[in-house]
Amino acid sequence: MRAAIIDELGAMPVLGERPDPVASDGGLLIDVSTAALNPADLVYASGIRLKPSTPFVPGIEAVGTAPDGQRVYFSPARHPDGTFAERSVADADRVQPLADDISDELALCLGVAGTTAWLALTHQGGIQSGESVLVLGATGSVGQIAVQAAKALGARRVVAAGRDRATLGMLLDRGADAVVALDEGYAERLIETSEGGFDLVIDSLFGEPMIAGIRATRTGGRIVNLGMRAGRVVELPGLLLKGRDLLSYSIESISLAEQSKGFADLCDTARRGGIHAQYERTALADIAHTWRRQETSPHRKLLIVP
Repeated sequence: MRAAIIDELGAMPVLGERPDPVASDGGLLIDVSTAALNPADLVYASGIRLKPSTPFVPGIEAVGTAPDGQRVYFSPARHPDGTFAERSVADADRVQPLADDISDELALCLGVAGTTAWLALTHQGGIQSGESVLVLGATGSVGQIAVQAAKALGARRVVAAGRDRATLGMLLDRGADAVVALDEGYAERLIETSEGGFDLVIDSLFGEPMIAGIRATRTGGRIVNLGMRAGRVVELPGLLLKGRDLLSYSIESISLAEQSKGFADLCDTARRGGIHAQYERTALADIAHTWRRQETSPHRKLLIVP
């Protein structure tokens, strides 16, 4: 079968041929219709956090057809048989049936990215109706859904902060009450737009933007960090954090049942018109180009069609 292949950690994926994967020990062989590229795929292939064996097919999520003919969403795929291929393997308990009114594209926007946003708001952030929410890194795939999900979950005021002005403008039509461009003077503008302090901050950036977000959080508020796009090290004054809760989101700490429920709740919200997503379909043959685009934060979900 055709597949994208990582031959060594840190290298770019290349298009090649691999034998069909074999599903064993509770696994299911899935015919992939559409897969999604995530920042986590790049981190995994770099060997920064883990040292996966090579060669392997990258890709952690996809939509496809199960052996019984059911159209399904699944994540993660089993190493070394990732989703950037014509066929992939997933554990049976990681496979969720998809309703006909949820397209491949929408399912993948609501999958890893959407569920991260939803569970950061609900499971980790404990969002309450009537609260004010700041989304840092709002122009990325996770941030865009976090803005819309916060409003759908009853937030009184949602502020979107990010670097891409065009996407920020779009978010004003998708739940954001105000936007802040992360350019010169943004820390002061975050405080001004907080109207006395945010109740909840969803942060995909870490680094100095997270520090600015903490400064704009009221006493008793919460900050949930789920990414480190702005840096992996930060100096955090203890007095600044006093009276505020800094929380870290990790999918590994959330039960499979709650992950599945989060995805289902997002699908219901999308059906009611509460979630819209930006995406772009690309060919498997263009995997190297698509991979490089993901490195530059494309402000949309990149989908791969085998």
